[in-house]
Amino acid sequence: MRQRRMRWWVVLLTTMLGVVAFIYGLQRPLTARADYEVTKYRVNVAVRTDGSADVRQAVTYDFDDSYHGVFNVQDLRGINGAQLQGVTTRLNKQAAVAATAQTNERDQTYQVTQNKERMRVKVYRSVQSGDQLTVTYRYRLLGVVTNYADTAELNWKIIGTGWDVDLQNVRLQIQLPARSIKQLQAWTHGPLSGHTQVDRKRGRVTMTLAENPENEFVESHLLFPTSVTAANQKTSTKQRKAAAQKQEAALVAKANQKRKQQRAVKHGVVLLAVAVWLILAGYYLYSIKRRPVTEYQAPIPLNHSFDVPPVSPAVAEALWSGSDPNANALTGELLVDAAQRTVDITVGPEKRRPNVTLTRNGTLTNAFWNQCFDQVGRDGQFTLKQLKTFSLKDKKGRLQKGYHRWQKDVIAQTTGYKDAGNQALLNQLKVAPIVMFFTGIVMAGLGFLWSPQVALGLAVLATSGFLGFVGYYVHQRKRVHALNDRGLALVNQINGLQRMLKDIGHFNTAQVGDLVLWEQLLPYAAAFGLAKQVTKQLAVDFGEAALETNFIVYYPLFYANAVNFDLSSTINHSVNNAVSSSGAMSNTAGGSGGFSGGSSGGFGGGSGGGAF
Repeated sequence: MRQRRMRWWVVLLTTMLGVVAFIYGLQRPLTARADYEVTKYRVNVAVRTDGSADVRQAVTYDFDDSYHGVFNVQDLRGINGAQLQGVTTRLNKQAAVAATAQTNERDQTYQVTQNKERMRVKVYRSVQSGDQLTVTYRYRLLGVVTNYADTAELNWKIIGTGWDVDLQNVRLQIQLPARSIKQLQAWTHGPLSGHTQVDRKRGRVTMTLAENPENEFVESHLLFPTSVTAANQKTSTKQRKAAAQKQEAALVAKANQKRKQQRAVKHGVVLLAVAVWLILAGYYLYSIKRRPVTEYQAPIPLNHSFDVPPVSPAVAEALWSGSDPNANALTGELLVDAAQRTVDITVGPEKRRPNVTLTRNGTLTNAFWNQCFDQVGRDGQFTLKQLKTFSLKDKKGRLQKGYHRWQKDVIAQTTGYKDAGNQALLNQLKVAPIVMFFTGIVMAGLGFLWSPQVALGLAVLATSGFLGFVGYYVHQRKRVHALNDRGLALVNQINGLQRMLKDIGHFNTAQVGDLVLWEQLLPYAAAFGLAKQVTKQLAVDFGEAALETNFIVYYPLFYANAVNFDLSSTINHSVNNAVSSSGAMSNTAGGSGGFSGGSSGGFGGGSGGGAF
């Protein structure tokens, strides 16, 4: 019971780590994704002395589907209008081409729809999946600056909320019509990961952002002397500077507090990930070290064995493979029942894909086959085609459940040949590196929430831990056997038998033993997936006449019907398809620094764009 509790703790801790990673991978709610990306977004703004601004906006799209063109919207509320000056497009690595204003919707044309609230430019340029298109818009915005009594102000959402895709690799630049502006202040509102560079010497503000999420704005708020835009006719006698600075101070304080909270959460997540990893490592080290080991001496390996194992073909296959028995083993057990006359197997006359019919004469030794007769068959008979048809309608997964029950029964029969303590140790030694590897990846990945240096250090720690557990497993695997003495002896015999059947073409089977022996060994050959080569070699060594006379049960199945017909492969394929089909469902202060949140009320909030 204590061991089971400990396993639940391992599952719980691993799940916690996975959930943390998942949550931090979700930066925002999932939405339907467009078949294109905006991989580069550039806006260069040249403010004029009259308070207007010449804008050059370049948007680069990468398409994963066919589109007719793109559109761009500039919100004009709060300013005095706009004048579009031109549009150019550049497809892939071709030269940029100027588009013309037309209403015919042909390639390399554009249409402008403009009112007091917005200017919408629709550009026609057909693209296909894999194309990259850069569209550059040049326009002048009127009245973007207001000259107050004590300061000039530019307050503009350069990126509005109208983009339905993320904007990647964003760079926004505002150049004022003067240099050495000592009183220039700038604040940017948007994602807290952005950066604002204020170059007072050049009179320039540059904002950069790796990615701006869809439907999120980026707002630039500038204060500078009125002499910079001395010709501006948009004026006010009000005092504005102190109020604007107070407003921005509050927004900056709020943003910095949010950054601190985010940083604390991120550090907490990283520390939690490290704690989980260390707890798991400690648990495995403690658990592995405290397990006793029983040592057994493995026998000298047999090269070839011709003895019939004292266990069924399915048990032999499970012991040989060290895993659950497969459909080959199921075929082997069916051949045993055929030899005992509890089932008749007949192969149809078709040459390409003969249908196989099974007829029950009594209770079979194999529970899965009995289930097939009870649920699939009628009057004690069914075909492999009927098995396939039944599985497609078996929404409750009865065949699949029966197959897994049979596998569990076979594994239960192997327990007497195994050392439970050693096997548990080996299983834990096998699982530990896998768990430590994946939790280590998560831990190192989450380390980037702190810093790249921390992530690198955690990656080194995770790699060291993983290699340590792998090395210990390799070391222990050489001396710890999952089998007891009885099991080692039996598996040695089974391994020899499997090697013999695999190497059967290297010797004369008729000199090894009569057909009675090979009749007993053939089910094991089927269980190992070697029935076809064994039956082929028997035909060479004994001759077809002898097989027809003395190989009474198996001759009609492997020799007398279609040329190159492989009964074992046919049954194996049918069972695997039936089991897989069963249960399947149908279908700071105005200087350089980071962005702040909130908004200072700038114009342009409805700007955006997309593709059509």
